[in-house]
Amino acid sequence: MQKEPINPEPEKVLEEIPKGATDMTVALFFATHINDPCGVEVGPGQREDLRKSYIIRAKTMLDKMTNEDAREFLRLKIQEYEK
Repeated sequence: MQKEPINPEPEKVLEEIPKGATDMTVALFFATHINDPCGVEVGPGQREDLRKSYIIRAKTMLDKMTNEDAREFLRLKIQEYEK
């Protein structure tokens, strides 16, 4: 059984945003990953989920969104998990 290599930089394993996605698709993409984040091994026997990395990345998208509903949905999702 081959073991996955340890990844000291979990942000490098984040999924890419679909090309040409609408603002709502982007908001749903991040909401899905924030709600149910994947995890990576960052050290021997140490796993880290990627929620924080997705939240940081989602925040950078808020100002780029032109759809107010998508922006508000994503803003509320971020707020839900930052508490």
